[in-house]
Amino acid sequence: MKKFVGIDTGKRNIIAIRVADDSKPETLSCGTTADQFQKLKGWVSKTDIVVLEAGNLAFRIARLLIEKGCKVYVLNPSDLATIYNSLKKTDREDALKLARLGQRIPVSELPTVTIPSEKEEFCRRLVTEREHWTKTRTKSINRLHSLFVHAGITDIKKSQLRTVANRQKATELLSDTFLGEAKRTLSVIESAEVVLAEIEVEMKKLLREEKEYTTLAMSMPGIGPQAAFTLFAYIGDGSRFSHPSQVSYYAGLVPRVDVSGDQIHYGRIIKRGCRQIKRIFLQCSWGLISAKEGGPLKEFYNRLYPSKGKKKAAVAVARKMIETFYVMMRNGEFYRDVSTEVLNRKLKLYGLT
Repeated sequence: MKKFVGIDTGKRNIIAIRVADDSKPETLSCGTTADQFQKLKGWVSKTDIVVLEAGNLAFRIARLLIEKGCKVYVLNPSDLATIYNSLKKTDREDALKLARLGQRIPVSELPTVTIPSEKEEFCRRLVTEREHWTKTRTKSINRLHSLFVHAGITDIKKSQLRTVANRQKATELLSDTFLGEAKRTLSVIESAEVVLAEIEVEMKKLLREEKEYTTLAMSMPGIGPQAAFTLFAYIGDGSRFSHPSQVSYYAGLVPRVDVSGDQIHYGRIIKRGCRQIKRIFLQCSWGLISAKEGGPLKEFYNRLYPSKGKKKAAVAVARKMIETFYVMMRNGEFYRDVSTEVLNRKLKLYGLT
């Protein structure tokens, strides 16, 4: 008899419930320490089918149970209307709903997500860490700029405050009233820049380890080390996708579609999707548009922007870019319109040769 286990994970507690057709549900409550994880691993049987929501500890628990030989399915929380529309919200109730969901619905119809490896999860954390410190640096530079405005120094632009030399030179113009705040803000900016430099070193180290992947990704104009690393972290070899359109949907670069009778309306791109991939590919599209060897993708932009405008055309190019990258990766083929000389020069520029 098949038994299904639903697991609800929190920061400090885990509730697991095992259900079968003709027996009373069994419940396990444990913590989130390493010893408690082993307790959960011992409680779950090899023959159990485990269902849990994607979250902070979900992938770690999933890998632990897969090692034991269990079948584990991690579900997308945003697609679980059974849980988030429920009026009764307790950890035990959520775990029971997950177990019943696995028992009632075929696996092919469950909104599953791929369980990343430890290396992929590490890379994803590195991407989000870089995003956090980049935002911190940008906010601090904006705050420093507003300080100059309050001090009556309005001829300094934000772009001028991006370098250490310019910041130090500009700070000398401040009076003692604003100098203390300026120094504290400068210390935050410098700390963020130190961390970002360390993250960049770590990223380049991993990119060199995945030399073939990096070279293939960066053969496309507009894609630099950050974009190549983000692609590796979130898309990997692309084996979990079966069609280019699935990749663009995963990235959230497809339009919203409203259908009423015979009328079809295409709206803005959807708000769902992988935020990191979407953000960086929208930036990469502008790099490809301005590149000399943009190839068919640049020609596609030139055809589109007179009627759609630059921004909509750039979004369309971003979608084409990620779908083209998927095809390149599956075929092991470099971007056709970029010469080897240009590619080698690009890799050398970023220290990835």
